[in-house]
Amino acid sequence: MYRTFFLAFALVPLVALTALAAKPATLDTDPNLAARWTFDETSGQTAADASGHARSGTLKGGLSFAENSVGGKVGRALELDGEEDHVEVAGYKGVTGTHARTVALWLKGERSRGRLVSWGADDFGQMFNFGYVRGRVGVTPHGGYLYINEETDDNEWHHVAAVVRRAELPNLHDDVKLYLDGAPAEIHDIGLLDLWPLQTGDELNVRIGQGFNGALDDLRIYDRALSEAEMKVLFKLQTDRPLSEIK
Repeated sequence: MYRTFFLAFALVPLVALTALAAKPATLDTDPNLAARWTFDETSGQTAADASGHARSGTLKGGLSFAENSVGGKVGRALELDGEEDHVEVAGYKGVTGTHARTVALWLKGERSRGRLVSWGADDFGQMFNFGYVRGRVGVTPHGGYLYINEETDDNEWHHVAAVVRRAELPNLHDDVKLYLDGAPAEIHDIGLLDLWPLQTGDELNVRIGQGFNGALDDLRIYDRALSEAEMKVLFKLQTDRPLSEIK
């Protein structure tokens, strides 16, 4: 009797783990989801990382969730003042080198300036700045720039994203795609140095919202290039769909 009971008890966690492993991966549980901040907290100064990698961010410049938590696109969001406010993720250097990546987030604001998220090293081609370039959302690696045509300063929620595909030496012109509200964005302009290779450094911590005045929600970093279909799923808030069904 005791042996039978012990065997049944021992099988419980094994069955639970097997069931968990059998669950299909989604954009929320993707192994390539390197970091995700939902900004759903309502107190404190720590933005938890929902990716499972423990890359929590610390609110800086007087920011606190008690004072700066606002209604988000989903749940809550973090509102920044465009001055000293920002979030720093100590010890996390982002996706570096020439590796593929995707950065995606929701934003809402009336001013078109600031960095939405950035990391790297202060040298040509070694920064990865996803933010405002000449008043429009784009990417600049500290040498060259790529930005969308449409403005996003209408105080409405917009989903924006930058995707760097895998390449030996990726560059803005050939290997970076920008998205607005789930679809490939019309590009306004590219820089004279748009062929400069993206070789992101690993000196600076990831920082969020420097100089940005508005609200940010559900910021995600993947260490792979998401497809157009996956970007549409992010925009439609269907991120619990199995990746195998997204085509």
